[in-house]
Amino acid sequence: MNNTMDCWVFWFLLLQSMVQYLQPVDDGLDEVTCLRMEARAKLQEQEKIRLEREVEQLTLMQSGASWGDLLWSALQSWQVWAFAGLLVLLAIWFMWRKRSHKAEISDEKEKEKQKEEEEEDETWAYDLRWLLDERIQWPVQDLQTGCNRTMALIDNFTSVIGRALTRTFYPVLQQAIGFGSAFEGWTARGEEVVYRVLIPLSPPLGHTFHLERDNDQQKPGRNFRVRVELECSCPREHPGVNLLCFLHHPDVVRRRTQQPNLLDSLCTGFYLDVQKIVLWFCALVRASWRRLPQSRSWHLVLLASTRSCNLRLNNDQESFLVKVLFGVRRHASDIFITSRPRGAQTPSIMWPETYAVAETKFFRHMARQAPQDSSHIKCLQLLACVLAHKDFSIHSVKTIIMRLLNTIPVSRWHRRYFLLQLSDALEQLRLSLEEKYLEHFILGNQRLPEEIRLPQDVQRAKPPNLFHGLSGFMVSLVLEKIIIKHHKREWILGSKFRCGLDDQHGAEGM
Repeated sequence: MNNTMDCWVFWFLLLQSMVQYLQPVDDGLDEVTCLRMEARAKLQEQEKIRLEREVEQLTLMQSGASWGDLLWSALQSWQVWAFAGLLVLLAIWFMWRKRSHKAEISDEKEKEKQKEEEEEDETWAYDLRWLLDERIQWPVQDLQTGCNRTMALIDNFTSVIGRALTRTFYPVLQQAIGFGSAFEGWTARGEEVVYRVLIPLSPPLGHTFHLERDNDQQKPGRNFRVRVELECSCPREHPGVNLLCFLHHPDVVRRRTQQPNLLDSLCTGFYLDVQKIVLWFCALVRASWRRLPQSRSWHLVLLASTRSCNLRLNNDQESFLVKVLFGVRRHASDIFITSRPRGAQTPSIMWPETYAVAETKFFRHMARQAPQDSSHIKCLQLLACVLAHKDFSIHSVKTIIMRLLNTIPVSRWHRRYFLLQLSDALEQLRLSLEEKYLEHFILGNQRLPEEIRLPQDVQRAKPPNLFHGLSGFMVSLVLEKIIIKHHKREWILGSKFRCGLDDQHGAEGM
């Protein structure tokens, strides 16, 4: 618009100039002509001024129109941003409503899921109570009665036999000690319970026992020999004057007492012989059985064994089995060397060291400390049932439970924590199997209760690895029985909880 207006002004001025300067002139101008020219000049000047003012006004008007356009453009831009902001707010509100709806749906689903889990937990709790009350307790519910009956029987035997051995040179029978799973309150299988009893032996008059460690690295475990030596019974100030001293007058003692010394009767060379002791004790049992009150209501059968005396007692209603082992106590502690075999070819003069008495004492200590309705025995019973295998030692499972008992507060072994403790035991067993490493519980353990007494060499010993030499096949076989279903509190141990029962009574899906 500005360019068009300037063009018109230019052409008007050019035409005016041409009209002014193209008029004919002569040599002289009259006065009238001069006045007319001056008047025309003034008129042109005024017209020019008027036109310039109009141009200025038009320019100002155009400038005002530009500012208006700018303001209008700015106004339009603000509306666009306002509209865009409104769209953003609407989008945010829509997303919030969508999320709220999803959250409501999620809450409903979560409530439904929680309800289903609660119903599942109730079913699980019922199945668990059924399993604990009807199945796990079934093999062990009469154990205490059996233990009391066994100890009464063996105490009667040792009392009668002890009186018969007075003034002889046979080993002195000390008070029997019950040990093993039955005396700890559990059994490894649903088979017949075996009640194990240890009878400690002490040397007779004129004899001493010296324990010699067998350092043969080819033999598993810690093994000993019991060296029997004759002891002088003469007065200190007059050695050799006592004619009843085996050390100085063995022939005189034999002739006067008509009794052989221990070296002549139950030893091989200078060492106490396990097999000879078993045969000797079984003969005493046969001879003294009729003098026991139990003989009036029970029938006794002696079962053949080379390193223990096995007694089968039965009547018209029931039957039970007692395995009697013999041992020598180490340094007034709870550790014994015993007649228990270690392998098929255990020499008759070898006495393996056993920690079973200390372990049983540990379980009794924990039974006094744990809640009345403790679950540790049931947990051990269940795992022993499921994982029982002829080539897999259940003592490994027992070791896992003992280690957990020694680290977890006893209050956490209440029955309501059964699944948690079962979970911990399975996880420890799984890790130990994968690493093929599980430390012995007694050897080298300095955190046992004070009432369990250990010799210094046992307390300071390096704990052996119970899984040393465990085959990969056996590891895989046991791990297959430990299938962990990833759920809050649901476990599958193998395929069924048989615990020695038939399939139709097994509890599935635990």
